[in-house]
Amino acid sequence: MKRNTRTITVPATLDHLEALTGMVTEHLSAHEIPEKVAFEVDLAVDEACTNVIRYAYGPGGEGDVTVMCSIDPHEVRVCIMDQGVPFNPLNVKPPDLTGDVEDRAIGGLGVHLIRTLMDRVSYHYRQGKNILCMTKGLPIHPKDEKSDNL
Repeated sequence: MKRNTRTITVPATLDHLEALTGMVTEHLSAHEIPEKVAFEVDLAVDEACTNVIRYAYGPGGEGDVTVMCSIDPHEVRVCIMDQGVPFNPLNVKPPDLTGDVEDRAIGGLGVHLIRTLMDRVSYHYRQGKNILCMTKGLPIHPKDEKSDNL
């Protein structure tokens, strides 16, 4: 299988979150990506897109978000792009997961989840765009991959 890519661009609003995540889910399904990999990629994409929608354009700001999902024989790669305020999520400190939930700082769990679920995560700010790319390797024997989460 050669690299196969799908892209969607929509306004960065919660009303369009399902279209963004749905495109990725459908693309992974069409290429028979193992359900464990698909679940983890879908969850990371949902978290990353939600962050763009909530924070990229500031209160009352408007703009678009683009999601590009590429699949090749070895990996799934999803890049999320916006023209919002420059923000490198990789600079977010890992959350302190010790202690009681009530005592923990709010925020940072989505970025932590993305880092945990994906094999590689990169960020670049180029030509006025935030570009977050997340990569997940595909198993050598896909039939052996069942989701622990479903």
